[in-house]
Amino acid sequence: MESTPDQLNTAHREIRHLQEMIAVLRTELEAMRLEKDRDVQQAVTDAHIENQQLKATVNALREELEKLRFDGREQVQRARNEAQNEINQLKATLTALRSELEDLHHRRSQPDAAGTGPRAAKEPHHAG
Repeated sequence: MESTPDQLNTAHREIRHLQEMIAVLRTELEAMRLEKDRDVQQAVTDAHIENQQLKATVNALREELEKLRFDGREQVQRARNEAQNEINQLKATLTALRSELEDLHHRRSQPDAAGTGPRAAKEPHHAG
């Protein structure tokens, strides 16, 4: 079976057409690979940015929590100090009142110079 020039031309055109199709498909495939690589790289970049933002948020929240803990401890210490100061003042007042009460009892139990104190009234007065 011999090929005729028309058949040969048709075969050459078909080969050229197939070669062009292969080149177009290769170009499209390469473009798709590049696009996929860009998409993957963008996803990695986006994930990295989100990761950094989340880390920053975690750090900010951690710092705020520590500040709240510190402020709470500071308020508790301040309340303790105020309570201790009040206790000390009350003790000092109690001590002063006890001392004053003892002085009053002591003065009442001692006769005065005119002999009119509580003891003088209880004891019979002798003329002598």
